[in-house]
Amino acid sequence: MIKGGSGGEKTNLNGLTFENSTDLVSKINDDLSDKYEIKEHIFPKSFKSVFKKNKNIWDVYRKDEDKKIGIITKKKQFYNVLREIYNLENIHSKTWEPDEAFFNLERGTVFIVEKKFQTGPGSVDEKLFGFNAKRIIYQEIFNQEDKEPNIPIEFATLLNSSYWLHRKYKDENGVEKVKSNYYHDYFNSLRNNGIRIMFDKYDYWWFGL
Repeated sequence: MIKGGSGGEKTNLNGLTFENSTDLVSKINDDLSDKYEIKEHIFPKSFKSVFKKNKNIWDVYRKDEDKKIGIITKKKQFYNVLREIYNLENIHSKTWEPDEAFFNLERGTVFIVEKKFQTGPGSVDEKLFGFNAKRIIYQEIFNQEDKEPNIPIEFATLLNSSYWLHRKYKDENGVEKVKSNYYHDYFNSLRNNGIRIMFDKYDYWWFGL
C-alpha cells in the first residue's frame, strides 16, 4: 500500500487502518461466508519456498461443492504461490509486492490489487500512473510461458473515497469546498489502461466471486 500526502505519523496510522480494514480474506469472511469458506493454505512438504512462508496464504472453497477455486495471498508470499502453482519465478530486478493477490484457479486469471490511501496533496500523479506500468510488470512474469493461453493479469486499485472522491480545496475567496471530480482525468487514464478502480470496498464480481 502507498501512503501519500501530508500528515506524517497520522497518515501512516490511517493508512495502516485502511489496509487492515480492507483485508481481502477478512472481507470475504464478513460478506461472503454463505458462499465461500477460507482455509489455511498448506504447501506440499517437498515445496521449496522463494521466501519464508507465513500465514498470508489462504485457499478459497466454494461451499456448495466443497471445491477449491482459488488462493489469496499478499506481499512476498505472491512469489511462493507463483512457484507452486505455475512453476514461474520473478524475472524482474525488483521484488514487487502486491497488497492483495487472488489466484482464480477456475478462470485461470490472477487478480492484483494495490491500495492507495491519501489524506492530502502529494505526488499523486506519479503514484497513480505507476499502476499502468505495474500491471505490465506482473503480466511479463506470466508471459514467460511459451504455451497458450497464458495466464492473464487483472489489476485494480482500491482507494479511500474520503480523499479521492471528496477532495477539499479553497476557492479564490478562501472558502473550503469539495470537488468530487478532481481526479477524473487520472481515473480515465487508469481505465484506459484496463485498471479497475474501487473505493473503500471490493467489487467481488470482479474477482469472479
